[in-house]
Amino acid sequence: MKKLLIITIAFSLTMVSCTKKFEEMNSNPTTPTGTQIPHLFNGLIASLQLGWNEQFYLSNEIFYPESELGALIASSWDNYTIGTEEIWGNYYSSLSNIYDIEVRLDEYLSDKNDDEIGDRARAQLVVIKAYKTFKMTDIFGDIPYFEAGKIWLEASNNSYRQPQFDSQEDIYKSILEELVWARDILNSGKTVTDNNHEFYTFENDALLYNNYARWGKFANALILRHGLRMYDKDPNYAKPILEEAFNKPELAAYEDICMWPRQQNWINEGANWSFREHNNLRMGVTAWQSVADTNFSNVFVDGIFDYRAYIFYDTKNKDDNHPKGTWVPYPQIKDENTPAEGGSPYAQSRKNNFWFKPSCNFSPFNYYLVSDNEDYIPEILFTTADVNFIKAEIIAKGIVSGSLMEIDQMLTNGIKNSCYFWNQMPDNCTKWTENQEAYAAIIGDNVDTKAQFMASNIMNHYLQINGWNIPQEKYIDYIVEQRWLNYFRQPWEAWALARRTFRTPTTTNHAKLTSYRMTIPPSEVTYNSANYQSHYSSDLKSTPVWWMTQR
Repeated sequence: MKKLLIITIAFSLTMVSCTKKFEEMNSNPTTPTGTQIPHLFNGLIASLQLGWNEQFYLSNEIFYPESELGALIASSWDNYTIGTEEIWGNYYSSLSNIYDIEVRLDEYLSDKNDDEIGDRARAQLVVIKAYKTFKMTDIFGDIPYFEAGKIWLEASNNSYRQPQFDSQEDIYKSILEELVWARDILNSGKTVTDNNHEFYTFENDALLYNNYARWGKFANALILRHGLRMYDKDPNYAKPILEEAFNKPELAAYEDICMWPRQQNWINEGANWSFREHNNLRMGVTAWQSVADTNFSNVFVDGIFDYRAYIFYDTKNKDDNHPKGTWVPYPQIKDENTPAEGGSPYAQSRKNNFWFKPSCNFSPFNYYLVSDNEDYIPEILFTTADVNFIKAEIIAKGIVSGSLMEIDQMLTNGIKNSCYFWNQMPDNCTKWTENQEAYAAIIGDNVDTKAQFMASNIMNHYLQINGWNIPQEKYIDYIVEQRWLNYFRQPWEAWALARRTFRTPTTTNHAKLTSYRMTIPPSEVTYNSANYQSHYSSDLKSTPVWWMTQR
């Protein structure tokens, strides 16, 4: 309860310390400000952390099994509204803080006679608001947006006290237009305004340290991701936005947008807690078939051709013949013939005896990846690889013209950048002390060489199963598969990719994909009942969100 109280306080409008270990980022001891804008801004950064209940009840119980990135040995935690309530509260508290900062900026600029002074700061706010809003509407569909988060501006305004629900289409298009403005401001390279004034700067930016070029790339990456997500629903609207964004500066290798524990000086306790207490996730058959194949001669140990398997997943418990265990995937849908599974593969005791997983008969997720809470493992907002995969699909769909060779190169770049990213975990996490021999054998290589080797191995597998000639229509399947794998610790994005394309890997013909959205949390149903009832004649998980065109 103490930890939950800390998280709740982090989102209050009167906060002084935004979240655990963010205190040093949230204050400037040499030039304190009475308005506390830096405190509020870094509170927004802190709010990007995944909630404990979000991870437990949504990611682990719904998003992983429905996207088939993982498999459940039992569905024991169906009270998912505990997770949706947490996301809902986080978002609307953050939205209020964004508007509060905008008002404070207006007050700061009131006597400056140059509104441009605040443009870069406002653009950063747009990027954060866009990231959080897209995630919210992609999970819930239609939500209160245009009137939401403003009650403190005018408490007597009934529309602010009980905001109406807005369509996902309107929200999407509004946010995309704001992002285009924000991207262009952040990419301008200007050091002063047209009137030769310095821009307002958020002190101690705890995410990207006021690197405006990276903020601009983050904005453009969001345009690419969500412009593509809505493309099939409204190509006439999305196409020109995607065409323009395609040629803007993009995230380069090692420019992944993440919350890094060492850099942000915070403790990510929720991931370890959610896996340890949930305990039901295992590597599924679908994921195993996407990283290993025993039918072809060029595969390596245990048929694994994608070395990220060693980073994402783990072996079952050891035995006399296998001192480091063997790979055994769990079926996506168990039946009466499925052996019983037990054990506690995510227990903290494993840090002292990594290979000992008693009663664990199937392969769990990699213990280090989901248990580290203070050393290195990040929370991911956007990876360079994802930009590559998005752009590869944009070419493959004909949104932007390009050759088959360009699609191939963009896909290869995406795989290589994904391997760059994931190789950092065992290489740089000091707690990551054990590896399977097949992966350990390449740890000493230069990181670029290692990533290139891994990417070449994956592409060679695709070529071999297609007779060394990949047909163009197959490229989208491979692009989607690689995006799906790269979303290993972003299961909400894998879930969205599955809902949009229905081309993500599956061994169930997508029978597990039964939730097309989450229902509105009970608190909103209660306190905003009139608007909820007038907007939702039925509120079902099986109702597709606006951008879904495949069922």
